[in-house]
Amino acid sequence: MLPSSSSRGINRSFYKAKGQIGMQVGFIGIGVMGRPMTLNLLKAGHDVTIYARHPEKAEVQEVLKAGAKQAPSLRAVAMASEIVITMVPNSPQVEEVVAAPGGILEGARKGLIIIDMSTIAPSVTRALSEKAAAKGVHFLDAPVSGGSQGAINGTLSIMVGGEKESFERALPILEAMGKKENITYVGPSGSGEVVKLINNMLVGSITAATAEAFVLGVKAGADVATMAKIIGTSTGASWQLANQFPLRAFNGSFKPGFMTDLLHKDLGLALDLAAENQTDAEMTALARQFYEQAQAAGHGKDDYTSLLKVLEEKAGVEVRIK
Repeated sequence: MLPSSSSRGINRSFYKAKGQIGMQVGFIGIGVMGRPMTLNLLKAGHDVTIYARHPEKAEVQEVLKAGAKQAPSLRAVAMASEIVITMVPNSPQVEEVVAAPGGILEGARKGLIIIDMSTIAPSVTRALSEKAAAKGVHFLDAPVSGGSQGAINGTLSIMVGGEKESFERALPILEAMGKKENITYVGPSGSGEVVKLINNMLVGSITAATAEAFVLGVKAGADVATMAKIIGTSTGASWQLANQFPLRAFNGSFKPGFMTDLLHKDLGLALDLAAENQTDAEMTALARQFYEQAQAAGHGKDDYTSLLKVLEEKAGVEVRIK
């Protein structure tokens, strides 16, 4: 039996918590990741309002045609929303979007939840959380892993820092974009960013080592497919070898799931975090130098596995599965 109209009004927050009706969601950052994430929010039945500085871009037009509404400003997005998601490239941009004049906090009502799904410095997350709290606004850091394909499929892994109660309120929104079993509450503000940076330290180092090893293998006469099959079931196996390299590098396609520029940025954040905590991160520093070579070769906007092309050119071989 459906509740009466008066009951529906009284119990709206309960149903939202259960994900049974759509929520008013703002989204800032309609790009490689933000476009499919927004589309999945719309598919899940949420009302989405966006702000884009370049509304003529194809990604923005696609989400508008799918049913998103366009707001004239960041402030207006906040005024129209219960939850606002940010998905932008770096710490300064998150600070600008959230806390600059005309930003989200300027239009925020008490109780608004901001979910920053960018990968930024944990210290910036904590500072923004404090600014938000001063206005009665809740701030979650919820960086993601899974790349553009995970965003398209709605299977992202999401690691969340901030207030546990706010996380629970936001869970139906997160479940529209991520794989339920891989959405994890990590701890206090900044914790999600810490875990994401640790993850990307490993991404950078494992990818660089894999590219280097396969270039050597081909140069020494081994077959790419044979190496991938054997190593994939041996102690050198990794997610990178099982997924990223076959999908992109080994067939010569370097269309970004995750750009070299962004991984280079994240490795820099990881090195900053290591310095703050007086911890060595020499392998990460070395891996970052590899991606600097890829940037210098013009692959900053390509997928991070484009590092393979740099090493191929140095060795005079091509690492491809025919």
